[in-house]
Amino acid sequence: MFIGRLAGLTGCTPKAIRLYEQMGLIPEPDRQGRYRVYTSHHLTLVRLIRRAQVAGFKLAEMVPLIAAKNTLQAFPVEMANEAIDLKRQQTFEKIADLLALADHLGELKSEINSLFAPGAVITPHRDASSAGLDR
Repeated sequence: MFIGRLAGLTGCTPKAIRLYEQMGLIPEPDRQGRYRVYTSHHLTLVRLIRRAQVAGFKLAEMVPLIAAKNTLQAFPVEMANEAIDLKRQQTFEKIADLLALADHLGELKSEINSLFAPGAVITPHRDASSAGLDR
């Protein structure tokens, strides 16, 4: 298949596919004259790259996997699993941070409503100077 068909089947642009080739993420395809001819293997790889991107992986993070694959002549499953586990841990940490932020926002809303909502009793804030304690 030509690059346009591969792009259509994977939801990415021909420019992105050429970038994947340039970065070594997919093997350079055979050519028919000036045209690149992609196989089902390219289709599988591009779909995996796209899934990894959706999962939060940057293209640069995928390069070491491909380099290891080329060196080992086999896909480094253990290395990929470690990278995925690390990304999952980072995701859980982000979730915890977001939950803490959501709690903080709830507290801020409560404080603002208790201070400024209609019917709220507003007590003046007394600092050291207004209390005569700055002497």
